[in-house]
Amino acid sequence: MISTRPDGFVVIGRERAKPLAPDERRALIIDAVIPLLRDRGRDVSTKQMAEAAGLAEGTLFRAFGDKDSIIQAAAERFMDPEPFRNELRGIDPEQPTDEKVRIVLGLLRERFAGVVGFMSAIGIQGPPPGSRGMQRTEDDWLNVLGQVFKPHELAVPIETLGFYMRVLAFGSAVPGFNHVHSFETDELADIILYGVLPATTSATTTKEN
Repeated sequence: MISTRPDGFVVIGRERAKPLAPDERRALIIDAVIPLLRDRGRDVSTKQMAEAAGLAEGTLFRAFGDKDSIIQAAAERFMDPEPFRNELRGIDPEQPTDEKVRIVLGLLRERFAGVVGFMSAIGIQGPPPGSRGMQRTEDDWLNVLGQVFKPHELAVPIETLGFYMRVLAFGSAVPGFNHVHSFETDELADIILYGVLPATTSATTTKEN
């Protein structure tokens, strides 16, 4: 049996407790703090953070130094795109194209809604923490998207499909854009897949051109 004591020591069975490595302790703290920040924003106290992590408040400060450093680390962890990319990698490329569009769009909407909500809760304005490597992040997610869809499935380049989905997902994740109409993922996916014209109108227009 493995457990973690409030003082940060790992207990394995009846063996003597082993101290957590600094990075492991910091990760434990951040995992506990993120839900608090999402729910209460910057008003959460370091005492509440320590209690959530099962640690003494002094251990919290030894790990991070001050409250702002904890919030910064939590924001960077929350914004990390790798978990999102891993979810994309888990999509079966053999699924129907329309189903894959809906799945990816749903994951994007969940991602953006979480980011927008978290940034708002902790009062971050402008680019999120850790966004300096944005072009690399953009390229990475498009590369993963290219593994989900096959070239013959699409009438547009994978970069264009990614742009369509990202714009719709981000726009529908901003609360101010949804107070009149609450968008559903299937509705947005249909816009990408079929546009807004009836099928007969689209076919006629294409033929005339």
